[in-house]
Amino acid sequence: MLSHLLKDTSVIVSTGNVLNVSELRKKAGQKPTDELTDCLRSTFGEAEVTDLPPNRRLITRRNNDLLEKVKEHPRADIKIGAKIFLNRFSEPAVTEAVEKLFETLNVSYLDNLIVAYHPTAGSSNGTSGGAQDDEPEESEVKEGVIEWAVGSDNAVGNLKKLWALLERYAGDGKIGQLGIADLDADSLKELYDASTVHPSIAQINLAACCVVPPQLQAYCNQNEIQLLTHSDPQELLPRDVLNELELASYGAGWTSRYQVHIKCRGVLAAKGFIVSLERAN
Repeated sequence: MLSHLLKDTSVIVSTGNVLNVSELRKKAGQKPTDELTDCLRSTFGEAEVTDLPPNRRLITRRNNDLLEKVKEHPRADIKIGAKIFLNRFSEPAVTEAVEKLFETLNVSYLDNLIVAYHPTAGSSNGTSGGAQDDEPEESEVKEGVIEWAVGSDNAVGNLKKLWALLERYAGDGKIGQLGIADLDADSLKELYDASTVHPSIAQINLAACCVVPPQLQAYCNQNEIQLLTHSDPQELLPRDVLNELELASYGAGWTSRYQVHIKCRGVLAAKGFIVSLERAN
C-alpha cells in the first residue's frame, strides 16, 4: 500500500497538527507508541509527497493547520516544546531533527528541547529493566534506581557529543532550555559537569522506576534541575510496529514530538510528530 509513497527511498514523515484530525482526537489517552502509530497511519492516508535531494522524500498531511495554529498568537504568547527520540548514536540525526523542527514549525526558537537517547533499546517495546522481572531479589535491590544505557559502550561519551550540538543552538539563542530523559544520577552528573549549557530539565519514567531515586532527586534539587515524569518507552517506534505499518524494510532514524501551548491559558494549540525512516541496505 505504501510502495507508491515511499518509492524505496528514505523518507521523513511529518504528521502536522494531529489535534485537528477528528479520528485521532477520539483516541485521547493512548500510549505514546500507539498514538504515533495511528498518527503515521492517518498521515499516510492523506499524504502529500515532496521529493528531497538527493534521494529522499518528505511525506506530509493534506489540509494541515499547523502553521495557522502557530501563527494564531504572537510568538511571545506561545510556548513550543519538543522531544527527540534517538536509539543509536548519530550526530547528523540530532542536527537534522532540530532543523526539521524549526522548518516544520516555521520558527527560529524553541522554548525547550528534551533528548531521549537510549542506545541499548530494542529488545523490548517499553521500559528498561524488563530482563529482571523474573528475578525478585534483583528488582528489590533496584527499587528507586534508574538503569540507563546498560551494556552500551561509551554511552555517556556519545551523549556528551550529541549534547554539544544542542549547546550550540542554545548558545545562539535558538533553544531556551535543554533537557535529558532517563539518566541515572551518575550519568546526569557526568553530563552536567562536562556541559557549558547545563541540563535544566530531567525526565524520568516512573513505569521503569516506581519511586524517584533519592540520589537523583537530591542532585536535581542541588543544581536547580526541574525533575519531571513521563510515560514514553525507550523505543518509540520498535521493529514490530514498523512491520505492522508495512515498513519492514525501514528503520527509525529519529523521531521528534512537538507541542505548542498558549501561555496565558495553558491550552494545547498544536501537537505533532516528525519521523525519519531510513531504508535498510
